[in-house]
Amino acid sequence: MKKLITSIIFICALTSVFAQTSVYQKTIAVTGTAEMEVVPDEIYFRVVLKEYQKDKNKVLLEKLEKELTQAVVASGIAKEDFTVEQISGYSWSRKKKDDAELYNSKSFIIKVSTPGKIDEILNKVNAESIYSVEIRNYSHSKIEEYKKQLKIEAIKAAKAKATYLLEAINEKIGPALEVNDRNAEYIGGFEMFNTQVSNNEYRQYGSTGSSYEDNSTGFQKIKLQFQVNATFAIQ
Repeated sequence: MKKLITSIIFICALTSVFAQTSVYQKTIAVTGTAEMEVVPDEIYFRVVLKEYQKDKNKVLLEKLEKELTQAVVASGIAKEDFTVEQISGYSWSRKKKDDAELYNSKSFIIKVSTPGKIDEILNKVNAESIYSVEIRNYSHSKIEEYKKQLKIEAIKAAKAKATYLLEAINEKIGPALEVNDRNAEYIGGFEMFNTQVSNNEYRQYGSTGSSYEDNSTGFQKIKLQFQVNATFAIQ
């Protein structure tokens, strides 16, 4: 009797499994996409200062750095957003060999929230001391929050796509069976744009009073895109 009951239970369980399997045999696989454009609010500029001759006297790097530091402080830039990157100059061996004058240069990284802020800083610095200005990279302070938002929008888009495709053939969407999210992609923005302005170019640009956005060295918005692959059962 126990064997008979066990056999009946096994058969019922097996039938249930087959029934569930048959329900979910038909599936639909779709891709959902979400994207947005954001204006960067974390912009990293590389500013290089270099010693130069004025009235047959060399203007020393210490004076140039002091002038830039004062301009940065006056513009309200936090201490941690103004750092020294590198110091360079002609080699001492060359100086000893041909008695060449040693001109030192020093590069700084300045983090600002808007391009206009770097204008504000550099307009307070003697243009003769500016060897080059370069946008190193830029991002947004809420980039992780935006990525999370795009993931949610992408999976919703995938479900919406599966729903209207199935409605076209008089079918109904079932539960999600598989979801694969892809890494967020940065298009036309983050760490993909560099530009450099030479000493003479900056002096010419600065004299016009134009802003970085209006200049040919301006940069584009950050375009974020996220995709999700999802497989849904068909009821």
